[in-house]
Amino acid sequence: MANWRVIENAGRTLVDVLDRHIVALGIPNVGVGLVTPAAFTSLAGTSDPFISLFLYQITGNAEMRGNPMRLRPDGTLGRQALPLELCYLVTAWGARATDDVTGDMPATLDEARLNGAILQAFYDNAEIARANLFEMPGMPVWMPGDGLQVLLESLPLDGHYRIWDATELGYRLSLVYRVRVASLDPTDPPPAPQVVEAELSVVQ
Repeated sequence: MANWRVIENAGRTLVDVLDRHIVALGIPNVGVGLVTPAAFTSLAGTSDPFISLFLYQITGNAEMRGNPMRLRPDGTLGRQALPLELCYLVTAWGARATDDVTGDMPATLDEARLNGAILQAFYDNAEIARANLFEMPGMPVWMPGDGLQVLLESLPLDGHYRIWDATELGYRLSLVYRVRVASLDPTDPPPAPQVVEAELSVVQ
């Protein structure tokens, strides 16, 4: 269970996983970052290879929605955490020096290489334990038992085309990952004040 920063920190966890893997493979000058489609046009002309992660959908986990209420440390019952699944479009952008075939071929090879690295990174880190979840010092987000699952998914081609049509760019090969379960902890109401005085009355 995590607090309201769970979506931000889940995304930054994925960036860290990819960044470490790219460095370990020895692929130089590759940027990795969370973006929206507003950045796609500039990435199409990037001077250095880049891997973008676009969070395009947030859904609830149907299997865990019916979990029973949780027992608080004080013995009272509280609502269960909200189980979330985060869907990311992951795209490799090669550096294209020109718009012709001569410039496109090296970029295409870069993108093929980076897509392989992405697949390997998330396959090797399909289960991300609490120790590897991103967290800023002094800003706790995750609970001790938290973790993430990273699953490769297939988005129908028309789903891909809808995303790319909205950006006015041509279709680009991308990978789709579903990250679960990022549970959002409910904000518990403040405890009721202690009873300091009681009065008993009889109603006839």
